[in-house]
Amino acid sequence: MAVESTVSLVLRKLRDVLVQEAVSLYGVRDQVEWVERELRRMRCFLKDAHAKQSGDERVKNWVADVRDVAYDAEDVIDTFILKIEGHMRSGFVGFFKRCIFIHVELLARREVGNEIERIKNKIREISASRLTYGITDVSKVEEGSSSRGESLHEQRQTSPLFGETEVVGFEEDIKILVGRLIDGDSRRCVVSVVGMGGLGKTTLAVKVYNNDAVKKHFDCCAWVFVSQEYAVRDLLQSIIKCFMPLSQEESEKVEKMNPVQLREKLSNHLNESKYLVVLDDIWKTEAWDSIVAAFPDMNNGSRILITTRNRDVASYADARSCPHELRLLGDEEGWKLFCKKAFLEQGILCQQNLEKLGKEILAKCGGLPLAIVVIGGLLSRKATDPNEWEKVPRRISSQFTDDESRIARILALSYEDLPYHLKPFFLYLGVFPEDYEIRAKKLIYLWTAEGFVEPKGDETVEEAAEVCLEELIHRSLIQVSKIRSIGGVKSCRIHDLLRELSISKAKEDKFVDVHHKHTSLLSPSNSRRLAIHQAPSKYTCLNHTSSHLRSVLWIDLMKGEVRKKQEQFLFRGFSLLRVLDLSYMKMKKLPKEIGTLIHLRYLSFRFAGSDSCDCCLNGCDSDPASFPSSMSNLHNLETLYLTSGSRSVHIPSFIWTMQQLRHVHVPYGSIISKGAWSKIVGHPSLELDSLVNLQTLKRITAGDWIGDYLEKLTNLKKLGIWGIYRSRHAEALSKSLPRLDCLQSLLLEWHSTIPGFMPISHNLHLKKMFLRGKLEKLPESNEFSPNLTKLTLISSELMEDPMATLEKLANLRILSLDAHSYMGKEMVCSAQGFPQLESLHVVELHELEEWIVEEGAMPRLIHLQIWNCSHLKMLPEGLQHVTTLKKLEVLYMPNEFNTRIQENGGEDWHKIQHIPSIEIKQRGIIGR
Repeated sequence: MAVESTVSLVLRKLRDVLVQEAVSLYGVRDQVEWVERELRRMRCFLKDAHAKQSGDERVKNWVADVRDVAYDAEDVIDTFILKIEGHMRSGFVGFFKRCIFIHVELLARREVGNEIERIKNKIREISASRLTYGITDVSKVEEGSSSRGESLHEQRQTSPLFGETEVVGFEEDIKILVGRLIDGDSRRCVVSVVGMGGLGKTTLAVKVYNNDAVKKHFDCCAWVFVSQEYAVRDLLQSIIKCFMPLSQEESEKVEKMNPVQLREKLSNHLNESKYLVVLDDIWKTEAWDSIVAAFPDMNNGSRILITTRNRDVASYADARSCPHELRLLGDEEGWKLFCKKAFLEQGILCQQNLEKLGKEILAKCGGLPLAIVVIGGLLSRKATDPNEWEKVPRRISSQFTDDESRIARILALSYEDLPYHLKPFFLYLGVFPEDYEIRAKKLIYLWTAEGFVEPKGDETVEEAAEVCLEELIHRSLIQVSKIRSIGGVKSCRIHDLLRELSISKAKEDKFVDVHHKHTSLLSPSNSRRLAIHQAPSKYTCLNHTSSHLRSVLWIDLMKGEVRKKQEQFLFRGFSLLRVLDLSYMKMKKLPKEIGTLIHLRYLSFRFAGSDSCDCCLNGCDSDPASFPSSMSNLHNLETLYLTSGSRSVHIPSFIWTMQQLRHVHVPYGSIISKGAWSKIVGHPSLELDSLVNLQTLKRITAGDWIGDYLEKLTNLKKLGIWGIYRSRHAEALSKSLPRLDCLQSLLLEWHSTIPGFMPISHNLHLKKMFLRGKLEKLPESNEFSPNLTKLTLISSELMEDPMATLEKLANLRILSLDAHSYMGKEMVCSAQGFPQLESLHVVELHELEEWIVEEGAMPRLIHLQIWNCSHLKMLPEGLQHVTTLKKLEVLYMPNEFNTRIQENGGEDWHKIQHIPSIEIKQRGIIGR
């Protein structure tokens, strides 16, 4: 239920407003505090209401009323702040204009007072009706009521995969798990099977549990289904009955025992046995804690096999045992399973006229076994009539998301198990298109702008959001696509069926409305957020205003252009927006109306048109990439994310007055306009710590701002500066860098020789560095940051072998020596060098002729790429000793070089024959 999280978000907003807008709320503060207190009380009853609403339409309506009154309160306060601050920023001067402002302020306060009184009356009605529906305080509700537990147990038992006899795609998994149960440590180990709902964890566990070798290996075996709503007493009694044949009298005694007595009895029985226990579908670490004492470790090879959707549970149960993560089925495996279920009589032989339709339907299942089995079973009852099959793709979404469908019920369990503060994070995933690769960085920026994140202690909102992302991943609700080079998630995906679930739940709670090519565009959204997945030219909902909208995310993957009508729709109709994401939409310039969106936290758009001119700083028509001066009103802006074709843009210097700014991403080589910069330095409203929140400043061209301001950005974590060529900029940079204690990523591009080296040895958090430009000399290893993890050098033109220094960097994991970074003929990696290096890229070192790798060098190397080193004669002999190497890429190398590494008769083949993946690519030719 997202309503509880919705009310919590509004409560947090009201709390922040009461602190930050104390002056503006003069005269209505008491009323706002009353609303805040009553909403806080209502939230206490929502959990009980959720437990009762499934069978009672009146309770559902009560929950919806609570959500709507919370939204009303947020609208009233935000609209009031908009009116007050809008007039404060109108630049009034003189006595009469001041009088007009006071009059407007009084009217606004009177209006908000009337609106809050209306909300108070509505809250009183909702509170009175709560007693009518028997909704009680959550503290009086027993967790895991029997009816709830029975319902979940029934859902589980009716899953088509429970006890499924036909297994497709699990053959290797069965082999691995059987081996882990039978072989390995003599200690009692926990073997975990982890994955999202519907992957077939239980099916796999059944196959392993019933394996003949497993049955023979253990003295006794037991299987128990745990579920979300478990009772410790029932679990222990079930296990005892599996392990011990009980008489009627003994059974009655066991029924009367408390959990402590049951644990003791079970532990005593298992002391002399090599046992196997399967705990199927365990959700919480508390469940593990409640029964683990019953399983003694007699150092005899006993095992516990658990299935769970939560990786944290698996790690908690046994930190020394790596969880076995199930994967989605591949196309061939999925087709095999689909045919088994859809063509029961014909076996795996599919009639040719249905194959195309079948594969189209299969694609909708996204490799999820549960979905394939359910849809296959449905089609098996439709005979082999192509007309019947053609209807299925159009109805398949409802088959998966309908509350009564088996698939929806199984997947929804993961959503229902989320703590209320995590539910908006999951629901938000529906705003992205199907099969979209979501950048973790962007997702975190959006979550924080929406106000979902509440940090604890000293952590930043971004760090708190990362924790939430990791928890969704551990709960198998998000799949990791790519890992960052310095650790952490770079991008992720959500399975199509889970995405459909998030969209369905979000729409139900007016959280997000998604418009795509199959949805109607004629009526306005009644949700708080709107995601549009189509070209602007096709969007016809242009003649309405939606004052309730807080977010608009227009994700047109075809990168359409926003025209005048769409500009009016976006910038005049949604005055309370917090998020405006137009990152895939081309705009010639921002309209002046952008300045009215004073609540905006996140702004992203894409410039279209030709390169900007130097003279345009205040929105002149000749500059397609101009910023209107009204943009300086966006004092709440946290993230500014700009992209463009291949050109830079001019950033007006009033950007430095936006004190809430946390992240600034602009196109490469963008500049802070010089003309306006002189006006802003020494600005009376700018204190030394004005941009104390700024964490990201990327792709900005060097300028006087380095000396004037960089050292004051003490919380900066990511810095990228291009076009450094003046000595005073270099000196200012050298002075500022040691003061940036939080810096994690540094990119510097020089248009001249780098004088000496930037002093970064004191930047202890610096992990990633990119340097482009000629270096007089590579510094000593102790002059680098001691925790440097990734280093890229381009155009360094070093004459001395850089490996002698770089191989001493103790934490370096990724090294790229790119074009012209080294101009020498010989390169040596000595024994014990590069102790942590995992990935090495040697690119366009055209002078390099000989490369020596001594035995013992790069003991952890996994990936090696050699690209267009035109004079390199052969692979180093020492590569044969790098047994960890998993992938070798040889790209665009001379034919003579490639001939030496051929599998059949190549002179260098013995050096690389142990490498599992070898890719040789020539112009237009790819081979092993």
